[in-house]
Order: sequence, then structure tokens, then C-alpha cells
Amino acid sequence: MTEEAAWDSESGTFLRVVVKPKSRERELIADIEQSWVVINLKSAARGGKANTELVKRVSKLFGLSTSEVLLVKGQRSREKIIQIYGLTAKEVMITLKASHKQ
Repeated sequence: MTEEAAWDSESGTFLRVVVKPKSRERELIADIEQSWVVINLKSAARGGKANTELVKRVSKLFGLSTSEVLLVKGQRSREKIIQIYGLTAKEVMITLKASHKQ
């Protein structure tokens, strides 16, 4: 069984991401794979700055407040899991694909 990048649960939708800190790319979404989404961040992975930027930019992308996007796993890793409240996995993936310029 292949793991999906986004999945629903009773407590919200979860999104598996891989971050690229200190990226020079302007686009938030670098790549969308079946098992994860690659996200460009401007901040360095120091002092939680990249994690803070991740939550802020993802919440803005989905039109949510930062309290509706929670980093639940991977605080010290490039591989992270984000919990998103108020959207289904399908809605999350549609928004990500629409914002990703291939």
C-alpha cells in the first residue's frame, strides 16, 4: 500500500511534506509527489524559523488562520507532517495542485 501525501482523519487532514529551507525559488510548492509535497522556504532551519514560515505560508495558501495549521511531526527534520483543520484531503490536494506551476 502506498502512503498518500494527504489523508483524512477524525481530527483533521494530515499532509506529508518535505521542506527545502533557504530556497531561492519563489514558488511555495516545488513538487507534488504521491507520497509527499515538496515546499520551498526562504528561512533557514535555525531556531524554528523555517517551521514558523511553513505554518504561516501553508495557512495563507489555504486561507486559514495559523491556529488551523499545526506542525505535528518533524520539528527537527526536513520531512514533516502538518495537520490542517477545516479542509478534506481532496480539497488540500486540489488547492496544492492549482497553486503548483509545472
